Amino acid sequence: MADDTRQGRPGPQGPRGKVGEAGRPGPQGHPGKRGPDGARGKPGPQGSQGKAGAQGARGEQGPRGEAGPQGPTGPKGEPGPPGQLPSIEQVMPWLHLIFDAWEDHRRMREREAAERAAQEAAELEAAEFDDDDNDDDDDKKKKKHKHKHKDKDKD
Repeated sequence: MADDTRQGRPGPQGPRGKVGEAGRPGPQGHPGKRGPDGARGKPGPQGSQGKAGAQGARGEQGPRGEAGPQGPTGPKGEPGPPGQLPSIEQVMPWLHLIFDAWEDHRRMREREAAERAAQEAAELEAAEFDDDDNDDDDDKKKKKHKHKHKDKDKD
């Protein structure tokens, strides 16, 4: 390796850069260091701030805004006086309709009950007929006997 140390005395130092500016570019093209900044200046006088101006005249009122959301419903008021009842001539047609409808309903319930009773009687008769046929089958089946376990090691 080559020895980079120089022999002899170094030359005079070059001029310093201006305050606040970067130095001249060095031999490889890089800019130099920034020069020293000056001292900080004195603070300004500590006087009071200016007085606030007088309030100006009030402007005109703007247009009315949109209505807000509907609030909750208030309490219910007292009931009013009772109205006049309808006459018997006005009520009679309604009563006839109601009684006719009730009679139709009663007849329909009786008819359904009679059909249900006939259905149950038919099912009961069919079940009795099936039981008579099944009696012979039950007699033919052998009964199962329980076997008792005997200890053979009792001697």
